[in-house]
Amino acid sequence: MNKFNLNEIVNIKDVDYSKISSRVKAFCSTYESAQILTEIVKDERECVIFKAHALVEGTVRGTGHAHEVEGSSNINNTSHYQVCENIAVGRALAFMGFSKADSLDSFEEIENAKLQESEVAQHKETLEVAVAYLSKSFKQAIDEENESKIEECQIDMRGNKPLYTAVNDNLSSLQREFLIERMRRKTEERKYAAKEHTRKNLNG
Repeated sequence: MNKFNLNEIVNIKDVDYSKISSRVKAFCSTYESAQILTEIVKDERECVIFKAHALVEGTVRGTGHAHEVEGSSNINNTSHYQVCENIAVGRALAFMGFSKADSLDSFEEIENAKLQESEVAQHKETLEVAVAYLSKSFKQAIDEENESKIEECQIDMRGNKPLYTAVNDNLSSLQREFLIERMRRKTEERKYAAKEHTRKNLNG
């Protein structure tokens, strides 16, 4: 693989990782009939899986797959298709030997993983702050039986299952019992209101 551009090799913790672009250049300059084909094998629920084939004279010499989730990192908010396709191509070429490291991972994969780990840590920290703040407000609202504040806290948690679960885990058994009884009472009130509405409609 002497046609690698060594300026495209990046050292991370004493391991050399080649960039995907350098693998593509090396592949294309090594084989006159070099060809790279990509396809989406899954695209649903914000998840995409790409498959890439590296062909020489029409014969598949390397195949790689990649999986990305939209929104899993800043770059994946808008470019998860491109990131996924690039990584699949890089792995296909790595299987052909176009890699300067023992690992098949490319520089881009390592950087993407580091970015996602950083953002996950930041998200956990933000969640912890939100849980602490909302737990205090929610407990106080329940203890005071303040309906408007209880509903406000529940609206703040709506659609955020991790936040909802963490806040409710912080409630005491008495506070949970209060919420269960409150829900039962509100259900009965809605049923009664619906019956009254139907009765009034029937009576004109």
